[in-house]
Amino acid sequence: MLVPMWMLVVLAVAGVMAGSGARLLANLWLRRNLYAGFSVRRGVPELCVAAGWVVVGVANSSVVQLVSGLVVVWWCVAVSAVDVAVRRLPNSFTLPGYLVVLAGAAVAGTMWAAVVGSAMLAGLHLLMHVVSSSSLGAGDVKLALPLGAITGLAGAQVWLYAALLAPLFTVVVAVVMARRSHLPHGPSMCGAALLALVFGAIAEG
Repeated sequence: MLVPMWMLVVLAVAGVMAGSGARLLANLWLRRNLYAGFSVRRGVPELCVAAGWVVVGVANSSVVQLVSGLVVVWWCVAVSAVDVAVRRLPNSFTLPGYLVVLAGAAVAGTMWAAVVGSAMLAGLHLLMHVVSSSSLGAGDVKLALPLGAITGLAGAQVWLYAALLAPLFTVVVAVVMARRSHLPHGPSMCGAALLALVFGAIAEG
């Protein structure tokens, strides 16, 4: 679908505002959970959501895909903001997100794909958590539930790309930053899932 330039501008502006909301939500969670002195850097969520929304606008070919894509990008940025700030993935973000995906899949009649995708990705992350809990936390396992469901709905190829790209992204960041541990894996999981979904949407279009 050829998206008019004015629509991309609208998405970018709206994305900045939505990104500000994601930042405020993340900071609210940090305050309520007694993380004094921690906050999400102003401008980063705004830029991420705006860029993500423009990409979604270019890549998706239907209203349903567009709206769902915008929501997924916003949610991923909010979750990742907390993980970057304090190395935690809140249950209050991940589990409700999973329930929303399952509810949407149930309405669309694609529950089986969502459940299988989430079970496989969460199972893979659970295995890695058991093998090395210091490098991959329980929060990452829970985040794998909604991301596995979302990518599973998009097809086996999208799911596979997301599963393979996530650890690759974390390794690349670790090498660039010269760090061996304590890197948040959530942003890589979200980024990999979003990139795989974009490629899948472009391939369909």
